[in-house]
Amino acid sequence: MNTKLIDEPTTLTPEEIDISKIDISSTVGHKITLFSDQFAGQSLISRIVVATGNTISLDRSGGFGLVDNLVNNQKVIVKLDYKGEEIAILGTLKRVNRGGCKVQFDDKVQPLFRRRYPRAFLRCPINLAAVPIQSFSSSRLSKLRWMITNTVNLSGGGALLDFSSYLESTTYLFMNIDFKEILFPSLLLGQVCHCQQMEDGHFHIGVEFIPREEQERHFSTTVVRQLPTALATYDDVQRFLLSKKIVAWMQNRNQ
Repeated sequence: MNTKLIDEPTTLTPEEIDISKIDISSTVGHKITLFSDQFAGQSLISRIVVATGNTISLDRSGGFGLVDNLVNNQKVIVKLDYKGEEIAILGTLKRVNRGGCKVQFDDKVQPLFRRRYPRAFLRCPINLAAVPIQSFSSSRLSKLRWMITNTVNLSGGGALLDFSSYLESTTYLFMNIDFKEILFPSLLLGQVCHCQQMEDGHFHIGVEFIPREEQERHFSTTVVRQLPTALATYDDVQRFLLSKKIVAWMQNRNQ
């Protein structure tokens, strides 16, 4: 296997950048979390319905209707996933004609890149199969359609994949990662968190691995009992150890 390092930084640190460097239009349809002084200590979940320039329009029904009660011209923080990164951007909330709700981002923003698990930017093969989780049973395991693609980056807790077609958010995947330098479990279970089309027509698919301890948070007990026993290898401890190994591998490569 030829593992190829991608010439990008291995970690992202908060630094002030121009809002023009963020493709706001690509966030349409994305879920956001909004924080305001008006509803101090309470996060409001909504969705971006329009995005142009440095302004987004929000679904007014979000936050159980509280988004529609936000007062004009107040400072807010919007947190969203952007290209596989969770970022928070400061902006000003604007009420417009007919009650619309927009957020205008500052020209200079301080994105908060929060990585729980450091990622290595590398290209290595990964086999995957979409799992029809609502109707899954062990008897269907042999009938799954397996495909091969490559990682864009990889961590102990998830991966960004290069894929030829769109995958819905919340799609569940069985995966096998062919990374000889660090031995991953033979089978991993993951959930698609975001999917973004790139300029070459391919899609970048962000996937979070699901450890054994979190399976029942995603699936019914009946489904969990049908899952392959090999998935039990990946647990919270293994996730932690894999993260440490990836950090060490990156440090060795940079020496």
